Amino acid sequence: MEFLPMRESRTLENEFVREGLTRLQEEAFSERGPGYGAEEVVSTSVVQKAISRRYDDVRLNGKWGQADISSDFSDEAMDRWLLELRERCYVVGEGTWMTYRVFLYPDEPGRLEVFDEEILTKGLHSTSGRLNAPSSAATLVSELIAFPRTAENIPQWMWATFSAEGVTPPLYNPEFQSVDWKNRRRPVTDRGTDFTVEPTVIDPSLEPGVFAKISKKLFGA
Repeated sequence: MEFLPMRESRTLENEFVREGLTRLQEEAFSERGPGYGAEEVVSTSVVQKAISRRYDDVRLNGKWGQADISSDFSDEAMDRWLLELRERCYVVGEGTWMTYRVFLYPDEPGRLEVFDEEILTKGLHSTSGRLNAPSSAATLVSELIAFPRTAENIPQWMWATFSAEGVTPPLYNPEFQSVDWKNRRRPVTDRGTDFTVEPTVIDPSLEPGVFAKISKKLFGA
């Protein structure tokens, strides 16, 4: 199955995902793994260009709890896999997934659910008071420079943050196949922005409409 456009949350299934889930299953239920002796492990990661957060929930003897802090997944199996997955899942002008939830079991295949939003609870079975703060406008700017979206594909929760902080977000420019921000422009590939290319300067007098379309969303004008 190919990676699909990302506008709604879904379960991802393809060879790259299945291979990654198999590695995580082997690590999770090994003697030194976070799910040793458990019936299930659920790992939730919020991953953006500037920040990442992960919380592991373990069901042991029918009860949910946090993973032992002395055990963890390897960087290669979890963190690097998710970073690669983000690039593979990028859809030009639409963005990539924000939250990744891995379900692992000792005797059956795992699954991966992905979300185009920040899941702010600290783990799957947290109490209502255990929440992370939402990302700042600066964090979201970094994300949209790396994985740019058109104005129409920036979700309302991002617009609310930009509006509250008076920040103009980077935008994907279909005409130039680029990300445009603060009078700068970089080319965009099918795996995100090409940071090997130095940004060029946009002359606003020559391109007066570059950011005009976002003024209504930001400032109601």
